[in-house]
Amino acid sequence: MRVIGTLALLFWAIHAGNHLFFLHSAYDLLWTCNVATPLLAIGAFSKNARTCAIALCWLSYGVPLWLLDLATGANMIGTSILTHVGGLVLAFLAVRKLGFPKHTWLYAVAASMVLVVLARMFTSAEHNVMLSHRVHDGWETHFASYPPYLALMIAASAAVFFAVEQMCRGPFRLSR
Repeated sequence: MRVIGTLALLFWAIHAGNHLFFLHSAYDLLWTCNVATPLLAIGAFSKNARTCAIALCWLSYGVPLWLLDLATGANMIGTSILTHVGGLVLAFLAVRKLGFPKHTWLYAVAASMVLVVLARMFTSAEHNVMLSHRVHDGWETHFASYPPYLALMIAASAAVFFAVEQMCRGPFRLSR
């Protein structure tokens, strides 16, 4: 678990350093996938299964959205591969070793809502980190206002977190 924790921390440090020193976009470090990797490191070092499982939930939802964003024209930041792909692989390995505690999906939803609130408090509407201020650019034609959009994003993430837990505790037997 120390190797997983060290790699997760290293992946995050490289990516965070890129955002802080080269891109000058510290605000982007509040996106779920960017928080999941240091959270995974904490979970791995402390051998806390729930913390690692939350990181796996977040990355399982965030990585496909990141890929969709890239596919629809977002700029690729090279170090993002470390936190997204590297983090997802490490989270899977950590959960495989430590297990996936029951009801973790609920903790993942609650913790992600905390991130939305923090992003709303500490980042600008211009950057819309964690989709905390407005409907994502390009989706305005599908949502007349922000509350239904936010509700859909919360429900979708909860469904993915629940599915990840069911798979990890069921067919993939990654639980203890």
